[in-house]
Amino acid sequence: MNKEALIEKYFSHQLSDAEFNQLKKWIEEDELFKNEFYQQLEIQKIISEANHSQIKERLKRLDKKPKKKNTWYLYAASVTFLIVLGFLLYKPQQELQEIYVENFEVYPNVINIATRSGLENKNDASEAFQYYEKELYHEAVLAFDQAYKNHPEDYLLFYKGVSLLAQQKTNEGIKVLHSYDWEKNQSEFTAVANWYLGLAYIKQEQLSLAKLHLQKVMASENHLQIQAQNLLKELD
Repeated sequence: MNKEALIEKYFSHQLSDAEFNQLKKWIEEDELFKNEFYQQLEIQKIISEANHSQIKERLKRLDKKPKKKNTWYLYAASVTFLIVLGFLLYKPQQELQEIYVENFEVYPNVINIATRSGLENKNDASEAFQYYEKELYHEAVLAFDQAYKNHPEDYLLFYKGVSLLAQQKTNEGIKVLHSYDWEKNQSEFTAVANWYLGLAYIKQEQLSLAKLHLQKVMASENHLQIQAQNLLKELD
């Protein structure tokens, strides 16, 4: 599928898992495609949030050749118009940080180490979760890292990523959560990993990437589905 068709499918909410991953890859690796995608995103926000009739009327007025004495008025009107559009297109930094704080909380420990088969060194994993539950996230990261090296289970990597986000180490958390292919491996943590990636990108003010991951959560059958849907509405 070509890039233009992929963008069109994104905005019509028809992307498959494979197409979603391809779109994310192109955004990360192709600067020209990234810019084109952002431009389309801005256009969509104007269409969805601005009053069509008012914009059309305003543009008509700006297109009219003004009399010399009224030049300053049209200039001021056009500047005001662009400022209004700016507020529609971009959420203030403070608001994004507030949205992040309101929605971020560490994921509960849902792993019973005693019942997990094939874990060679259960003591390492058990110690990591003890640190995690005590909110000792620095120690938890080190322990999860060691446990994952001994036995690479996806949930150890997931909780390591969340522990980093809990320490405000957003870049490192994103890197860890991106280091595993949750969809391809059909991990039970696929939806929640996308949820935390979405939140992390909100904190980083990268709304297009945040929405990509939140849409994945919304399309899942995870309990976070409704939260992701509400958060996407809040970001629009």
